[in-house]
Amino acid sequence: MLYKNIAKKLRFRINSDEFAIGDVLPTERQLMEEYQASRVSIRKAIDELVAIDLIEKKQGSGTYIKQKEVVHLMDQLRSGLESSQEIGQTITSDVLEFAIVYPDDEIANRLKMKTTDRVYYTKRLRKVNDRPQIIEESFMPVNLFPELTIRTLERSKFEYIEKTLGLVIEGSYQEFSPLIPDKEEERLLNLQGREPVLQITSLSNFQDGTIFDYSIMKFKASEYLHAMYIRRETQGPILSQKQGVTTERETILKSSAEETLKFYPVQ
Repeated sequence: MLYKNIAKKLRFRINSDEFAIGDVLPTERQLMEEYQASRVSIRKAIDELVAIDLIEKKQGSGTYIKQKEVVHLMDQLRSGLESSQEIGQTITSDVLEFAIVYPDDEIANRLKMKTTDRVYYTKRLRKVNDRPQIIEESFMPVNLFPELTIRTLERSKFEYIEKTLGLVIEGSYQEFSPLIPDKEEERLLNLQGREPVLQITSLSNFQDGTIFDYSIMKFKASEYLHAMYIRRETQGPILSQKQGVTTERETILKSSAEETLKFYPVQ
């Protein structure tokens, strides 16, 4: 439908640098001319954005930007806490499950550890401004984080790792895929009518190549935006042109990521 396409375009504009919180949107007439649409279509698009709390109407004054969605910019790895703080929102985590378990062969292989080594299994429901947005399941080696607690997980794993433990996170391999949630996931995220979610599978590592986290995250796609900026120019020699072609660490991480991302196929 036309109005949904307009709402989508406006949503991206609102979350971009074009507008700041508190700015007024163009008038209905201006939007009608810009999108070559009827007044009915523009009003329906506006109503959709009001419904998800991005904008608000003020009688006799106009339509204003109320807030921005949490946006993950893919040019740099950010935690959920960092992303929300950048745009003045509050993110909290409800720890639904927290246990120390022995990994099965699949998990052990992803984390490059033995099945006799223990891992933390955690499941969190992450909320933005008290609205459920993300279901996250994670596996982390116990030997790397012997003092990990529920209290820590209620805030930010990255903050704990970098500020409390003083460890340096190099990056994360991530894969994106659409997914139809099960009934429990629909309930937790307040979804309606088999609404799809965005699943992100990630494998994170320290500077020395140690893999410290394997996570499967399901995002409420209608209210959570992932943006990507891809450079045209090459910043240096491509991997195959580097002296020695590929380091052992790069080979291990690439192999781990490729295998990990096969572990949770789209259902």
